[in-house]
Amino acid sequence: MAIAPNSVSRNELSGDVITYSGALQPVKALAIVADRRLSAAALSALLLKDPSYRIARREHGGGEVRAMLARERPSVMVLDVRAPALFALIGASAWGMRTLLLLDADDDPSIFADAVNAHPQGYLSRRASRATLEAAIAEVYRSGSYLDPLLMDSVLNAAPALLSVRERQILVRIASGLSTKEVARECAITPKTVANHVNNMVQKLHFRHRGELVLYAAQQGLTTI
Repeated sequence: MAIAPNSVSRNELSGDVITYSGALQPVKALAIVADRRLSAAALSALLLKDPSYRIARREHGGGEVRAMLARERPSVMVLDVRAPALFALIGASAWGMRTLLLLDADDDPSIFADAVNAHPQGYLSRRASRATLEAAIAEVYRSGSYLDPLLMDSVLNAAPALLSVRERQILVRIASGLSTKEVARECAITPKTVANHVNNMVQKLHFRHRGELVLYAAQQGLTTI
């Protein structure tokens, strides 16, 4: 998804590009972007307690931050914004970046709905420690997925909007105990297509395997055909 030129006000964002020279973190360049300068500075300061991190570049203003991201192309962006319109920045994945979005568990459900629809690769609580932040950055980089347990209920409550009609049809059937072949027969598609849909749902909902997907369906009451 490309970023619309007027989707972000020039004065709403602050951002840092931070590089890492140590051996433990697989991400050698990352971006911290927030819609308040103090938030961006605080997040950066949290990482900079480790001397292996340093600020390579700092910009303020929507246009300047977007230009910095396009030029520097860090591997992961940590995004801390409260205005739903700014979720357009998650489109930075078009530049090859993966996005870790910071949220609060008590944020309005509409914020989570907007966040889920923007398809970030990870969700992290704003209350996370530096160690958890670093671990989440590394996990998003390695596997393309991270879901903070503190945010799980809020994210998953908003997640059904992510699923297509066909995916929901398949989810209900696998949750009711049908095998892949049985689902394929009922839906008049191939077992391979069913498996592809299941894998897509696992990725969309930030699960690790099919079993977690089935458990989620049961929790949501999606077990009756």
